[in-house]
Amino acid sequence: MIIIMKRNLKLYFSERSTICYSLLTSLIVLVLYFAFLKQNYIESLKPFREGVKFADIWVLSGILSVTGMTACFHAISQLVVDKSSGRMNAFRLTQTSRFAIYMGCFLSSVIIGIIMQLAVFGIGLGLFAQMDGVVMPLKGLVLACGALVLNSVVSSALSLAILSVVRNRSSLTSLGTLVGTLSGFLSGVYVPIGALPEMGQTIMKCYPGAYSASLFRQILLDEQLKTTFGQVSKATLTDYKATFGIGLSLNGQLTTTVQDSLILAIFSIGLLGVVAVVLKVRRAEN
Repeated sequence: MIIIMKRNLKLYFSERSTICYSLLTSLIVLVLYFAFLKQNYIESLKPFREGVKFADIWVLSGILSVTGMTACFHAISQLVVDKSSGRMNAFRLTQTSRFAIYMGCFLSSVIIGIIMQLAVFGIGLGLFAQMDGVVMPLKGLVLACGALVLNSVVSSALSLAILSVVRNRSSLTSLGTLVGTLSGFLSGVYVPIGALPEMGQTIMKCYPGAYSASLFRQILLDEQLKTTFGQVSKATLTDYKATFGIGLSLNGQLTTTVQDSLILAIFSIGLLGVVAVVLKVRRAEN
């Protein structure tokens, strides 16, 4: 398991194209934000204090959710490459179990997801600090690091569940593009969840990345909310939080950071359970 993990880490970071492709969706979001979305958000938040800082942190939170998913997906893609090239059978000849191979891929993906999110987090904070004076308190930084670990775990579990049933290497490119595009929409990066119809919101709530984005927003916007919306009533603040996905509405109540974390943990366990079932079926077939 550890050998597979180390091998996959080395392969991932030795391929610059893989790293760039993992970050492609995040870069697209940034470009769209600066080119089109930022001014729209500033205009909509004009009556409030430091609306631009709120918008910066809000979009960075979504980008972190997307980065975790795309980076982990491309990290787990090595599993499909190994299956299609026959290396999987070679590993089996060394008495390495299929479970150990999959868990090695999972662990390497979690580590890669954490590293890539930390890189994007650092670059994003530096960029927004330079441009708009965004400053993040130490408490927010520490809690955000915990959130990105959770995001990396659930993104790796989802990627492993998807790719455990994929055997054709040629489908990876189109599948990766689809995952990158959908993760941006389903995390509420391009369009806030409150701007979607009821059906769209329901679909978004079925995607774990939406809860990761919500968790990041609640942590990183905690202090900024007091500044930007400090003059509004509690009911109005709740409406704005629901619109921007700072907590997702379940049973008429917005989720808290603890609830988002628990939901992500449940998603992770459930998805790893799906992988275990797939492995059991494959063992029975063989």
